[in-house]
Amino acid sequence: MPANVSFEFSIAQKKYDDAKTDEEKIVALQDMVSKAPGHKGAENLRKDLSRKLSSLKNKIEKQALTNAKRSGNTINIKKEGAGQVVIVGLANTGKSTFLSEFTNSKPLIAPYPYSTTKPEVGILNYGGALIQLVELPSFLENHDLTSQIYSMIRTADLCILIIKNGLISELETLIKIIESKDVFITKKKPKISFTKSDFLGISFINEQNLLVPKAQAIDFLRSSGFRSQNIILNQKTTMEDLLLLVNPRASFVPTIIVSMPFARNIKKTKYKDLDVFDFSQKEEIIEKIFELLEKVIVYTKKPGQKADKTEPLVLKKGETIVDAAKIIHKTIYKNLKSAKVWGSTKFPGQVVSKKYVLKNHDVVEFNV
Repeated sequence: MPANVSFEFSIAQKKYDDAKTDEEKIVALQDMVSKAPGHKGAENLRKDLSRKLSSLKNKIEKQALTNAKRSGNTINIKKEGAGQVVIVGLANTGKSTFLSEFTNSKPLIAPYPYSTTKPEVGILNYGGALIQLVELPSFLENHDLTSQIYSMIRTADLCILIIKNGLISELETLIKIIESKDVFITKKKPKISFTKSDFLGISFINEQNLLVPKAQAIDFLRSSGFRSQNIILNQKTTMEDLLLLVNPRASFVPTIIVSMPFARNIKKTKYKDLDVFDFSQKEEIIEKIFELLEKVIVYTKKPGQKADKTEPLVLKKGETIVDAAKIIHKTIYKNLKSAKVWGSTKFPGQVVSKKYVLKNHDVVEFNV
C-alpha cells in the first residue's frame, strides 16, 4: 500500500479490517475506492480494491440464489397497471396498514414483527388508472428472500419507505441497508454518458465539469474496463459519480417517505431531496405517487358525446396525440388527421396536430 494515503482512506481501511460481514466490507471498500490516491503509484491499489469489491458482490449474489433454491422460496409478481410501487420498511412500522388503507387489499395486520412473510399486492385507483402496490416483507438482511426482495425494489417504478413517528434515525438505518445493495434512493443517476471512440484512449467532453484530477479519472476508468470512449459530463462530476457510472448493479429508484403516526403526526417535510408525508395526508400521497410515476391520464370522447371517464388512457409524460391513437386502435392511428383537446389547450375543443403533447386529465376527440 502507498505510504502517502490520506487520513480518510486510513479510516475507511480500518472499517474494512474491522468488518464482520461481507456487506460491511462492501460498504468500506466503496469508501476506500472513492478516497484512494490518484497518482500513478497507487494504480495497483485501485485495481486491487475494484477486484475485491466485484468479487464480494458476486459472492453475495451467488449465495443468495443458492439459499433461495434450497428453501424453495421465490417471488414472482408480474408488473401490472400504470406502474408498480413497492412498500418497504423495517419490521412493525405499519406497511400492512398503509397497503390496507390505500388499496383493496386486506393483509394480515399483527402487533408482532415479520407478520408479512410474502409480498402482499393491492390496487390503487387513481382516476381510473390502476396502480399496483406491493408490500414487501421486512427481510432486508440475511434471509432466503432477501436477494429477490432487492430485485423487486430495483425494478420497481417507485418505492415508498415506511417509518414510525417521523423517526429520522430509523429512516437513516433503512436507507443505509438498502443503498448498501447498490439500490440508491437518495442519489440520482449521474448525468454522464459515454460513446465509443474511433481512437484508443479515454477523452472527456465538457471536461470543465470534472472535479477529479484527469489522470486519476482516466486511470480509474481504465481499471474498470474503459478503453476507447468519449465520456460526456453533463454535470459537475466527482469520484462518487464515476463510481456510480461504472457500477453495473447501481439502480436509482424514485422514492417517497411516509411516517406512520403510532404516537404522533408530522407535517409534510423533506429528508434531503425526498418528500416526507404523514400517513393522514392521503390525497397528497396519492398525487405524489402518480406524479413520480411520470404518467398522465387522458380521456377520450366521440363527436357530440361526453367524455368517457370510466376507462382512461394512461400515457407516459411527453407522449402525444398519435401515441394515444396507437393505444386505441391501429385504424385510428393510421388514418389520424388531427384532434380536438379540452384541458391543456388555450381554448376548449381546440384543434391540435398529431404531435401535440397531452397533459394530465386532457380530453381528446380524434379526427380521422
